[in-house]
Amino acid sequence: MKNNLNATIFCKIRIERIKNVFIGILVLSIIVLFIIPIIIISQSKQKVTYEGNLSENPLQHIYDANDFGLNVNEMKLTTDDGLKVWVSEVLTPNPKGIIIYLTGIRQPSVTYFYGHSKWMKDEGYASILLEVRGHGNSEGEEVCLGYKEVLDTKAVVDYIKGQEKYDNLPIIVHGVSMGGAVAINSFGSLKDIDGLIAMSAYSSFEDVVYDTMIEYNIPSFICEIEKLITSFYLTLVFGDEFKDMRPINQIGNMDNRPALLIACTGDSEVQAENMHRLLKVASSNCEWWLRDSWEHFIIKDCDFINMEQDKEYCDRILEFISTVTQQ
Repeated sequence: MKNNLNATIFCKIRIERIKNVFIGILVLSIIVLFIIPIIIISQSKQKVTYEGNLSENPLQHIYDANDFGLNVNEMKLTTDDGLKVWVSEVLTPNPKGIIIYLTGIRQPSVTYFYGHSKWMKDEGYASILLEVRGHGNSEGEEVCLGYKEVLDTKAVVDYIKGQEKYDNLPIIVHGVSMGGAVAINSFGSLKDIDGLIAMSAYSSFEDVVYDTMIEYNIPSFICEIEKLITSFYLTLVFGDEFKDMRPINQIGNMDNRPALLIACTGDSEVQAENMHRLLKVASSNCEWWLRDSWEHFIIKDCDFINMEQDKEYCDRILEFISTVTQQ
């Protein structure tokens, strides 16, 4: 009888310990699942001054238009929510169209696109480099991951529409990485934009978190939970007003306007699956190019300064832009 009683007590203690361990693991898992997106988003939102560690972000140099022999008009444009964003307008006589350039979260600085501007000027196109909020010379204390930067693009589009020299010219927005996401969101939101080039754009920021976790062989059901938590936290940070400001939503608003999506097979930062997700929503007028390469920034060896040496890239870009301007 005594042995049975001891066995019963021991069994209850063991069950209680197992229950406590299970509860502890559950609580710890929930905390970790909530902490991960908070850390990732908080780090990604930090203002970019381009004075960071070049070993981690080697494309953070600041170039001057004079380095490329360009005549530019640098100015600050005011957004609808009152921020002043820096732009550099590359002046071109009698342009066939105008391109707005956008760049990534941490790198490259938008001044790397002066290489594109020089090349496009030689081809007869004007361009504007836009340094979005939270970056470099532009106001804003945080990066908004594509949720609010459409207001920055709108300020540039409004400027273009107000210039007689650009009357009836097609406007093309061209961005890479986060800039690609901003380009898609801008294209979907602003009907005055006539063409889109989005390189290595994420379908949504929460998809980047999901894809990264999958790369680490984390079970897919946990990744799905993390994706939902990330989406919820992003809504808390940026508000309901911006919850639909995601490329996967905005690409569906392209109508019949031409678009070109580009990704690389070996991109480990924004996997090519993001492009495939976007293509499922985009209209049949959306072209795509999956490059067999490792570069996140698409251009061979990420050499923005000498991008003209990447003939395959230049041919694809120019061919697309020509179709937009000839419509």
